[in-house]
Amino acid sequence: MSTQDSTKLYCSICKRRAKGFKNRSGLQRHETLKHVSYNTLPSYVRSVPNSELSHLKKAIIKELQNRLKNHHTAVGKQVFSIHCSEDAFVSIFKNHITRYSPCGSSYFCSFKGEKAFEEVGKILDDEIWGERNYG
Repeated sequence: MSTQDSTKLYCSICKRRAKGFKNRSGLQRHETLKHVSYNTLPSYVRSVPNSELSHLKKAIIKELQNRLKNHHTAVGKQVFSIHCSEDAFVSIFKNHITRYSPCGSSYFCSFKGEKAFEEVGKILDDEIWGERNYG
């Protein structure tokens, strides 16, 4: 998160004290522009049991398959967000988190290229995670 001095917000990543930010959106904009590759995870994140991770992976696969469209306009970049505990998300995607935002308390993962499908399959322990049966 950030430190707050009276009405100013300061970046906790670069410890920039010369200029504070008036509001949270200014601090988030600063993080997005200046710390785009910051992915140092917070120290309070704990490990999660494998049984819980297995259940969450199955839930992610089910949700992803529900979002798959059978139309040519759905080809290309897809954005997906899930609601789960921070500990569970970090436990599953820890090696693939490309950005962490302390101000927004959010994590970003990006899978690109020819091997992206297989990479997500390995993470979720399911090689056919992206196939949906339309019946």
